[in-house]
Amino acid sequence: MIPLSELKHLPEHYYNLVKRVFHQLSIRQKIILGYGLSLGVAVLGTTAGLLIGRNHYQQARYHMIMADEESHLFSTLQGELLEIQSYQQGIVPFLNQKPRLLQKTSELKTNVAEAEKLFSQLEEFSRSTSQADLLALLKKYDGTVSLYFQQLRTLLDQISSLVSSPQEVPKAQELILQFSRSTTALDFYEFSQELNKIAKTVRDHQEEADQAQNQASVLQALIIIGSILLSTAIAATLAIYTSYIIVRPLQTLNFVAQKVTQENNFDLRVSVTTKDEVGTLADSLNQLIQQVKYLLKEQKAEAEARLIQSEKLSSLGRMIAGIAHEINNPINFIYGNLSSAKTYINDLFDLLQTYKVEFPAPNSAIEAKKEDIDFEFIAEDLPKLINSIEFGAERTREIIRSLKDFSRLDNCEAQSVNLHACIDSTLLILQHRLKKGIQVICNYGDIQSVRGYTGLLYQVFMNLLINAIDALEEKVAQDRQFVPVITINTESMNSDWVVVRIADNGPGITIENQDKIFDTFFTTKPRGIGTGLGLAITHQIVVEKHGGQLTFNSALNLGTEFRVILPVARG
Repeated sequence: MIPLSELKHLPEHYYNLVKRVFHQLSIRQKIILGYGLSLGVAVLGTTAGLLIGRNHYQQARYHMIMADEESHLFSTLQGELLEIQSYQQGIVPFLNQKPRLLQKTSELKTNVAEAEKLFSQLEEFSRSTSQADLLALLKKYDGTVSLYFQQLRTLLDQISSLVSSPQEVPKAQELILQFSRSTTALDFYEFSQELNKIAKTVRDHQEEADQAQNQASVLQALIIIGSILLSTAIAATLAIYTSYIIVRPLQTLNFVAQKVTQENNFDLRVSVTTKDEVGTLADSLNQLIQQVKYLLKEQKAEAEARLIQSEKLSSLGRMIAGIAHEINNPINFIYGNLSSAKTYINDLFDLLQTYKVEFPAPNSAIEAKKEDIDFEFIAEDLPKLINSIEFGAERTREIIRSLKDFSRLDNCEAQSVNLHACIDSTLLILQHRLKKGIQVICNYGDIQSVRGYTGLLYQVFMNLLINAIDALEEKVAQDRQFVPVITINTESMNSDWVVVRIADNGPGITIENQDKIFDTFFTTKPRGIGTGLGLAITHQIVVEKHGGQLTFNSALNLGTEFRVILPVARG
């Protein structure tokens, strides 16, 4: 037995169960369920209405048929009895007319036979239909009717024999009068009166059957209409409820989406209460908000890192520019005075040569001094020393020019850039790292200048060459017999594009890292050495700032080649 306290919670329990099951369904299943339930109620109601109405109608129809048959038998019997009574009373005028009398007698006998037959049928009908009142009446007067018909036949036979002579007609009249006053005739008349009383009951039965038939039709129509109305109500209720459970979560989704957009609050979430398409959409929106939050956080970190890197490069550029400027002044002073120094030294050597010619025999003090300072060596080495100083000064000036180009901030508009000069300057700056046995092969083609930003393009080639040098140094550390080579090729793809290929024969890039090579903060270098920004910034400079392409091919233990494709300068 379930306790009474638990019975009170059963409706709520079933409601929650139905609600949970309903929430598990998809929108399509919910709509199908709603329409299926509505159509099911309509079909079942209509079918039930037709079956029940048909059953009631058949019963009413049966009662109607029985009532009609009863009424027919009853009215026919009444008619026959009236005919018999009428013939019985109307036979007297024909006693003197034997032919007519015989005709009337024959007709009366026929009516009697028909009445007997109808009486038997009515008695059988009342017995089969359990008409107790009628059956009791018929049984009560069964003997009277039989006796009356028997005596009537006898009377008719007697009359037929008496009317053969006119003298017997009064006797026939007397027999008719005696029969009419007999107890049997009076009982028969009483039976006729009782039948008249029963006739009202028969008419009531007929009216009841007719009314029942009409009620069956009405009941059938009411059940069909009720089922249609009920199915319509269920359909409307389910449509409203289905719309509610679909629209409300969508409104919540819209509210949360607008809230997130307006307030930039990516901590908001939509509660997922169903497992239908709306629930899936809510879950997708939550994942989208989470992903956007993660991407914004990542973009913020990337922007901060790029800003820091940009500030570092800007500071480094200003520092390099300052250092280059400070170095450039004394170098220019030295380089500018070297020409005069060479002239003066040559003049001094000419003067000494003149002294030697004019005074071929110098005194001992001069000879001793010449030997002391090794004049012959000085005369031979001093021009070489001046040339070496001149070469060093020129080299320093080239490095200073490269540093100035590299440190340029490029705040101005894009301009025509000579890629060969840009690459050469970058190689010059990286000369200290290339001296470690790395061979650089430059195959420069006949290419046009590109339109771009000199400082940024320096940064592109600097990053690519540094990565190549790092990869080669890593392989050299593993194999001392390895010969590192960097190959730089430039060529024109067509009249609109030039391509720079920077290849190395280093260890290559693993397949799993190739898809992430341009991702921000991705690096294969040890922590503190690589920032993961070099190639990301390089890709941004080439693609976004210059409208070019940056691609690569790599194979393990064979090396890597980066392809920088840039548009040529026009006008």
